[in-house]
Amino acid sequence: MRRFVFAAILASSVSPASSARIVNGSFEQAPPVPSTGRVTLAAGSPTLPGWMITSGDIDLVSTYWTASSGRRSIDLNGTQRGTIATTVYGTIVGRSYDVRFDMAANPEGPPSAKVLRVSAGLDSATFSSNRGRGGQSAMNWATMLFTFTSTAVDQLLTFRAVNGTASGAAIDNVRVSLQPVPLPATAPLAALGLATLALLRRRKTAIAVLSYSPTFGQISG
Repeated sequence: MRRFVFAAILASSVSPASSARIVNGSFEQAPPVPSTGRVTLAAGSPTLPGWMITSGDIDLVSTYWTASSGRRSIDLNGTQRGTIATTVYGTIVGRSYDVRFDMAANPEGPPSAKVLRVSAGLDSATFSSNRGRGGQSAMNWATMLFTFTSTAVDQLLTFRAVNGTASGAAIDNVRVSLQPVPLPATAPLAALGLATLALLRRRKTAIAVLSYSPTFGQISG
């Protein structure tokens, strides 16, 4: 019975494993970049594995500035409202997921605050990053958190530039994780009730053994 109680507590507090994944979240699987340190990819370009450029254009950046992770990152150009999307594979419909990505501001031009919008399913959020004073040598990467509830087994995740300027927001190191299921408020009370029942059952068994004699039979009183 004690094992059953512990198993019930464990089952109520552990969430199922998630197979959700993103292909090429750090943009390392990419074509060679010219000596300028960046290359422009237009809408419809198939050259960035795992990603679709759905509108405007984006810059694939290598040595032009330091990436947050690995050697490559993405600049969402503002004038054409550069938009890229990827698929989060293997999500559980109805469950919530955390998308973490590193964000910085292209230091080349205005405005000071570079803005992008992230969306997945029925959820969306806007994120902003300010230009650093050190130019390309000080990108000031920061990790952002976006949360969405899955509406499909393979969920589309989109990043869109909001600024209307040539210098947009930079992103890198996109990753996804399943949010754990919170322990229900009633679980500790239920576990306590099960433990109490187990204790009472054990006590009754002990009393029954003590109150019986093999020689004289049932001992009264």
